[in-house]
This record gives sequence, C-alpha cells and structure tokens, in this order.
Amino acid sequence: MKKKLALLLAMMMLFAVGCGKEEVPQEQPQAEVQTEFEFKECGLAYTIPDEWVEMENSNLIPAPTVSPNSEIYAKIRYNYTPDENMEELNNTESTIPVEELMTPIVEFLVVKEENLASAAVQKELALFSSVEKLPAQENFHFFFLTEYTTGIDHFSDGAKATFEELEKYLPNLKDSIKTFLPDEQAVQQAVENNGKYLSFMTNTLNGDPISSAVFYDYDMTVINFWASYCYTDNIIELDELQKFYKDLQKKHPNVNFIQVVIDTPDSNAEELALRAYDEYGVTFTGIMPDQHLAKWIMDNLNGLPTTIFVDQEGFPRELKIEGMQDADYYMETTETMLDGMKG
Repeated sequence: MKKKLALLLAMMMLFAVGCGKEEVPQEQPQAEVQTEFEFKECGLAYTIPDEWVEMENSNLIPAPTVSPNSEIYAKIRYNYTPDENMEELNNTESTIPVEELMTPIVEFLVVKEENLASAAVQKELALFSSVEKLPAQENFHFFFLTEYTTGIDHFSDGAKATFEELEKYLPNLKDSIKTFLPDEQAVQQAVENNGKYLSFMTNTLNGDPISSAVFYDYDMTVINFWASYCYTDNIIELDELQKFYKDLQKKHPNVNFIQVVIDTPDSNAEELALRAYDEYGVTFTGIMPDQHLAKWIMDNLNGLPTTIFVDQEGFPRELKIEGMQDADYYMETTETMLDGMKG
C-alpha cells in the first residue's frame, strides 16, 4: 500500500448532521494529491508536509466535522491506520470498534469563547497530552492537539515505526497553519444543503447491509418510493419496474435502480413486500429507510409511488415522477436525466 496518504487526502468536509461511519475512498491517480487545505467553515488553512505524502504506508484518514450549534464548533482529526487494519476498517460487518483500528496523530479544534470551559471541550482536550493554542480570531479559539493519550502500544512494530516517523513532521504542519474568522454563513448554508442529500445506513429487505455509499458506484441512481400497503390497495407497478430494471442493466449499466419501501422496517410490511416481490419476479434491490431517510421522505414526498434521480453524491435532481408509469416512460426519462447530468 504505497503512499496511501495520497489516496486519502481528498476527502470532502463532513458536516455534523447525522454523519455515519466514513467510507474510505477508492484509489485516485497520484496527480490528484492535494496537500494545501483551506476550510472557510472552520477558519483554518494548512499544508500537509511533503514528507507525509512521500512516505510509504502512511494511511492517514481525515475526519472533519463542523457543528455550529454544539459546544465544539469544529474539529479536523487525522487518524493513522496501519496497513494490517485497512481491510477490517473497510469491512462494514466488522465488530471491532473503529477506535481500535486507528489512532489520532493530530487534531485541530475550534471552539467559541463562551464554550471554552464546557464539559465537552474539556473532555476533548483531555484526550491529548499536548495542547497548543493557535492564534485566536475574535471569539473563536483554535487548538493544535497531539499525543493521543491511549498511545500506540496496540500497534505492530512496523506500524509504530511509521507512526513515529509521521510525528517527526508535525512541527512542519503546525508552522503552516493560518487561522481566520470562520464563515458562519457558509456553515449554515452547508448544513441546510446537507439535509437535502439522501443519506442512509440501513438494510435491504433481504437483511443485507446497505448505505448511501452505493451511489458512488454509479453515474446516477433511480430511486422509487413505494409501500407494502400499496400492494393490498392494488397500487402496483412492480412488473413495469422490473422490466425497466432489466432493460436498464443492458442499456445503461452505469445507472442503478433501487426501491425504498417506506413502511418498513416492520415485520408485517416486510413480509408483504417480499411476497409482492416474489409474485412479480423482482430482482432489483428493495431497502428499508433508516431515521435519516425517513425524515427526508416526510419532508420531500407528496405521495406514492414517487420516483427520483440522484447523482453520485446522493443529491436529488428536481424532476420527480409521481404516480405509476410504464417501463418505456421510466427509460425515456432516465436517459434524459442521464444526458443532463453528463452535461
């Protein structure tokens, strides 16, 4: 795993509004390595040491959050994960706690002055033996935190050596830091935008785990919202959706189709939905909404069935198909939306 840092530095800012377990990104070309960062939402800019980028096996995973209404306004933590733990970290069924698979090497902490003495802030500071203050900006205070108190004794000798080598360049990182007044308006806008995305960590009707990371694998995903009670009310288009799905797989394998059964999880609803799937020979994936997806449904859908189109990041496009349609209509609309996204 040479230069794994180069593959992980491009992670996007995550806003602390129901964020789940991070997905480790897939490999990116070496030319796309980013070492200079400016987070207007956090009031921080810094440059990753060149030595970190050039090192082998430097699996550094950034975990940034901004939570404007919390005692901790923002933090950016860089976690180191040994090579031998990477497979387990990517295993969604792993029972090993994430904190046992990685150890923080550095954290940037941003706190408003009125929250400095709060329990949450003091607890966060206590996680690190080294707490250094950075230049404050009006009522915002910034900290550079290193030497995580749990240490690295649980790592292999090779992982310890890599971690200690990474630590040597922390002064370079600190010297590159610039602080400035966070853009609170940008944060609020980002929080509002975050609520528009479809995000979920749930199970399929067959009990398999699935998350919104599935969107990353396709140029576009078509999502149909349905309910098991539609089956008894004879509001059924499963046969047309199955025809559409089979045709979609042949014509546009870069487009996915899933169905959300909105009245699940519920044992009776699940049994009824699976019975309907069996009757109509359904082979596409049906999923059960989690709390976050259920809220999105309540805020954005007017009735059932409804079909929407989302991009690779799970952002829904404005067009919705409301009501039952035939397979040809779904294909024509999908191809129009796909052309628009490519444009």
